[in-house]
Amino acid sequence: MRGRIHNPGQLFRRRLFSYWKHQFSVLKSVADWTVMLYIIIPFLLIGGGMYRDMWTRALPAWVDWLPPQAAAVLLLMMFSGRILLFIEEGDVLFLRQHPRWMRGVMGRGIAYSIIGTSLRGILFLLLALPFMYRGFQLNAWTITAWMLFASGTAWCTNLLLHHIRVTRSGFRRWIFALIIRAASLFLYLLMIQVLTNKPAAVAAVWLTMFVVLFVLIRVRLSMKGSFMADVREDAQIKMWLTDKLLVQAVGKPPRTRSRIWIFRKSRRIYRSSSPEKRFAGAGVKSFLRDPEQIMLYIQFSGAAVLAVLLPPLIIKLIAFTALMFLLAYLLYLRWNSFAEDEFAFVLPFTEVQQKNAGILAVRTLMIPPAFILSLAVSLSLWSGWMGAAAALVLTFASVRLVPVFFSWPTQRKN
Repeated sequence: MRGRIHNPGQLFRRRLFSYWKHQFSVLKSVADWTVMLYIIIPFLLIGGGMYRDMWTRALPAWVDWLPPQAAAVLLLMMFSGRILLFIEEGDVLFLRQHPRWMRGVMGRGIAYSIIGTSLRGILFLLLALPFMYRGFQLNAWTITAWMLFASGTAWCTNLLLHHIRVTRSGFRRWIFALIIRAASLFLYLLMIQVLTNKPAAVAAVWLTMFVVLFVLIRVRLSMKGSFMADVREDAQIKMWLTDKLLVQAVGKPPRTRSRIWIFRKSRRIYRSSSPEKRFAGAGVKSFLRDPEQIMLYIQFSGAAVLAVLLPPLIIKLIAFTALMFLLAYLLYLRWNSFAEDEFAFVLPFTEVQQKNAGILAVRTLMIPPAFILSLAVSLSLWSGWMGAAAALVLTFASVRLVPVFFSWPTQRKN
């Protein structure tokens, strides 16, 4: 039997442990921890070796192409996050009648959210330190000042965005949130550009932001009439991981739109009107009109770029080749799902025509991610026009050769 709760701190700790327990149970439902150890431990060992190499060896050539402000913006993003208040629907029966308990739980939730985003930002800073110190030639004070500016700006922005989420809805919420994000980003970039080399100004600005944060917390704790909105916001944050895993497992229900967004006029993608190109064009349009397919496209490209940027030359080339084959395989799975649909077997296409159409469609869909990955590989090895030219050659070779290995005729149903 659970013990009685005597103060808001005990209630907060119980809800915090319950929240952690739920998140771990969700992860445990999709991953065997014994198997994960065989993945995590080698990853940490390889990652540790790569991190050591970034301090001792030459950095990739693409670092010279990035402005230092790119690292500053990423640092601000890592310190940003959502506010979790640990408010539940059942609190309407008791907690709302005791404002001191209500403020105690919410205040601890805000502190927990700030600490969590701060730890994430500091971890990112430690990982990016070789690029900032050796690549961008930033000294220790500049990096410290950027961290102080990023943390203070993100803390205040997080609370302002939380206020917008629980007090606005619809289009106005989106507009206000966009304005706040743009203003905070502009203010942050202005501070790192003007005040970085002035220690007294950095300290004064950070203390001012800390005071603003304190005022925002006081205003948030004293705000009334937002209980149900707070509960909905907390529920969205708590169920975020569950929602993402369920979407990956069963897919997201498609939205019903009165008009499509891409290829509205349904023009031909290829100039020729041959059966293979007409069928391939229909498959490409079907892929690009599906938001889930586009999201898979973007996620794969983003993760693949990170996989080919940092490793040494041999591992870089092996990873690039493996990713090209994996991309072609995934696109062929999508193509087969399209080509084996019931409507496709009504069309008068032979198996050979469907095979050729599949190769053409996969080659077309491979071009953007293949070019992005080729550009990442080439610019990490060569700079300037040589890297760009090598990217074009690598893209052409990948798109031309790799899809052939996974092509097979679609079996016609009788």
